[in-house]
Amino acid sequence: MSSSRSHPSILLLALALALGGCGTIADPAPPTAERAALTEINAAVNRQGQPCPDDACLEDWPDVADLEWLDYWDCKAYAVAKADRLIRQGYDPARLEYLLIEGPPLRVAHAALLVDGHWVLDSGPRCQDVCALERFTAGLRVTGRLPVAELPYLRQALGITKRR
Repeated sequence: MSSSRSHPSILLLALALALGGCGTIADPAPPTAERAALTEINAAVNRQGQPCPDDACLEDWPDVADLEWLDYWDCKAYAVAKADRLIRQGYDPARLEYLLIEGPPLRVAHAALLVDGHWVLDSGPRCQDVCALERFTAGLRVTGRLPVAELPYLRQALGITKRR
């Protein structure tokens, strides 16, 4: 049976699109105190190193002990420093991952720190504050996720393959 009246859910959808376009609903933020702590750490570490004048200054992922000796920090160094700071403040390393993304408009792969599989701490323009993974990766490809605790093993494997 056909009716000249529109279904209520279609009207609500039309109204939502008219008022908000195709915008997405913002992800809920982490608890206020945790978000404030993550934001503070992100900002403090972003001020800590001298930013790389090119897209990438370091060939390999630096060790925490090497950070103070580097002339320039690229995204890998900032991610390592943020993970170190969070761990020293009591975060379980199992909550932290290094995240790699790539695709236009980025010219090279970009690294950031992922907390709890959802919150990104970044050194670049994609995420000046703590932001949700979905917002950070919008339009790009996630090309790698590495638990922070696995980085020493990756460094060791890369060292072995370079010597061959």
